[in-house]
Amino acid sequence: MKNMGLADLVLVGSRLDLDAAAVMAVHARDVLERHRRVDDLAQAIGDCGLVVGTSGRAGDEHAECVPPRALAPTILAASARNDVALVFGPEDHGLTKEELTHCHRVLTIPSTAAYPSLNLAQAVLICSYELQLAADGGADAGLEPRTLAPAALGEQMFAVLERALRAIGFVHRDNGAHMMRAFRRLFGRAALDEYETHIVLGLARQIEWAAGRATGETLTSRADVGS
Repeated sequence: MKNMGLADLVLVGSRLDLDAAAVMAVHARDVLERHRRVDDLAQAIGDCGLVVGTSGRAGDEHAECVPPRALAPTILAASARNDVALVFGPEDHGLTKEELTHCHRVLTIPSTAAYPSLNLAQAVLICSYELQLAADGGADAGLEPRTLAPAALGEQMFAVLERALRAIGFVHRDNGAHMMRAFRRLFGRAALDEYETHIVLGLARQIEWAAGRATGETLTSRADVGS
C-alpha cells in the first residue's frame, strides 16, 4: 500500500508468515521488511498523536463512527505534525471493544446491513484510497496542523481522571465504563495537544487531592501545567 501513503507496518501479537505475505506484497516488500512486532496495542500507538480505529459495529456504543471519506481530512491534517495510526483488527472478529476505547476516533466503511463485514485487505484498500483521494484533492487545506499529545500521555490522563472522578463519586461501579467511554469520545474529538493534556491531568490530580483531603486521606497534589 506504499503508493497510497501507508508505509509503516506494526503487527500486534501477530504470527504473520512473512514468506507467504511477500508473495502478495509485490511492490511493497520493503514495507514488510521494515515492519515491527509488538505485544500489545499500547506499544504500537504510544507515540501517535491520532489513533483511528476501524469497526463494522456501528451501534449506540460507537455512535460517532464516521466513514473514511469524512474523517480523511482530519487524518491528513494530523499527519502533518504527528504520527497517525490507522488500526485494523483481525479479519475474523475485528478490534475488541477494549481496543476501540484506546482509539481517538472510529471509522466504519459504509456497507449493506445484510452483510456489513469486509475482509481485512478490502478494508485497508478502501481506507488507503480515501486518504489518497483526499490528499489529491487538497482536502486538508483548511485544517490547521497541530502537534497533538502522544497516546501514551492521553492514557495517563484518563487513568488519573477516572481515579479522580471515582473519588468524588461522579464515576462509580455501575456507570464507570460507560462514563469513561464518553470522556474518551469527548477528548478524542477535541484532539488535545500536550499542554492541554497536562492541564486536564493537573486538574484531575487536584480533584483527587481535594477529595482525599475531604476524607482525611493523604495525597500529594502535583501541577502538570507547563511541565
